[in-house]
Amino acid sequence: MLKRNLKLSQIFYLNFIFLLVGTLAFTSVIIYYSIEHIEIKQYTNQLKSEIAYVRSRLNEGKSLELAAKEMSEIMGRPLRVTLIAMDGTPLFDNEADVTKMENHANRPEIMEARRAGFGTAVRYSKTVGNDRIYAAKLIKWNGKDAILRLSVSLDQAMSDFTQLWVRIAFAFLAAVAVGFVISRLIQREIDAELGKVTDYLKAIASKNYNAPFTAGFSSEFKTVSLLLKKLAKRLEKGEKRKRKYTAKLRLANRQRSEIISAISHEFKNPVAAIMGYTETLLEDGDLPPTIREKFLQRIEENTKRNTNMIDRLSFITRLESSDVKPSMSNFELNEIVQSAAHSLMQKFPERRVAVKSEQKVVIHADRTMMEMVVVNLIDNALKYSEEDVEVAIGSGRLFVTDRGEGIAEGEIEEITKKFYRIEKNSWDNSMGLGLAIVKYILKLHHIELEITSKRGVGTTVSFSLPEVCSIINKSESGSKPV
Repeated sequence: MLKRNLKLSQIFYLNFIFLLVGTLAFTSVIIYYSIEHIEIKQYTNQLKSEIAYVRSRLNEGKSLELAAKEMSEIMGRPLRVTLIAMDGTPLFDNEADVTKMENHANRPEIMEARRAGFGTAVRYSKTVGNDRIYAAKLIKWNGKDAILRLSVSLDQAMSDFTQLWVRIAFAFLAAVAVGFVISRLIQREIDAELGKVTDYLKAIASKNYNAPFTAGFSSEFKTVSLLLKKLAKRLEKGEKRKRKYTAKLRLANRQRSEIISAISHEFKNPVAAIMGYTETLLEDGDLPPTIREKFLQRIEENTKRNTNMIDRLSFITRLESSDVKPSMSNFELNEIVQSAAHSLMQKFPERRVAVKSEQKVVIHADRTMMEMVVVNLIDNALKYSEEDVEVAIGSGRLFVTDRGEGIAEGEIEEITKKFYRIEKNSWDNSMGLGLAIVKYILKLHHIELEITSKRGVGTTVSFSLPEVCSIINKSESGSKPV
């Protein structure tokens, strides 16, 4: 609300003030931490030398109190000296009563000194009540290991920062005064340019798209000039985009209708069969038991078929919405392949599946999902070929190869999409979801599905094995029919 009552130049000036205030605050923080870092580094290096001096004085037979006093006089600042036992018990402190001090075993510099021989830390001291730099070194004291610790206050760093901040504040006040003068000069130029923009907008509102408009005060106004001149063309392009959007909506509706039609078609035949067999059973009570049992089997088969299609639709929907998470475990891949091949041989009794593997491979993946991948790949190979199918495990990959008609190059990218089938009038029990499910499952395992095919030769579908854990029971290579 306040900005509505202010001119652009006033807004500019206020923002300029806020920017300077923010810059001052940010600079203060940067300077503070920079000074603190420099001071800490400098004091830490000094403390290392001072520890060496105090240690040498101790070796000469001087007392800790005398050594601390001498070092403080040399450096011209108070120096706190503490001797700490290996269990953290304070033995000596020239600024505090050791009988009232806490155990120092958990102090960072003490723990580091016990571990590495020397440690440093910057923290607040409850004993003396200020921020300090600590340096601790492992030494020998009366023939036993002990830790000699020296520390100094960070008050000097804060004093340096305060002095610098006062200087920056004076510079800030001078910048504010200069900024006020500059903002007044800029205001005149901005008002003139805004007048040009207003006149041109009125011309556009009157549909006078060829009205002259030039701006030269700044690159921003030049940009505004170019954008306004393109406004008429963009209005025309907007209409074209609207027509394209409408076309896309129609395409999406048509695709949705095709999907619904595909689902309806897949369910129509099983439902019709169930209804037909059921009506016959209800209308003819004198059917022979063998015929009745056969009809009931057909009803059961078509019911299972519908249930399977619903489950597949539900599963791929959950995969797409990321509701399914793989449950990872180690298992033998060869066993999965053999089991899948054996199961599909019951479905295709006249066909043969050859499993080729040089080793038994253990992988880390979701067992149930990988079973679905293997079953879908072998099932597809059997459906779309009339020759034997070969499954090979080697070189860290699984290959499923058929000798069918192959896939056209333009369809290879399409066959992993939902409801896509190469032979749309065959295999009524296929909804075109098999490879889509395989692709989603492998994607959950961060694996890419690779398809190579050649017309009249056949198709090979493969993927890399997820995190091969081990290879066991090495045997001779060769094909093994299920």
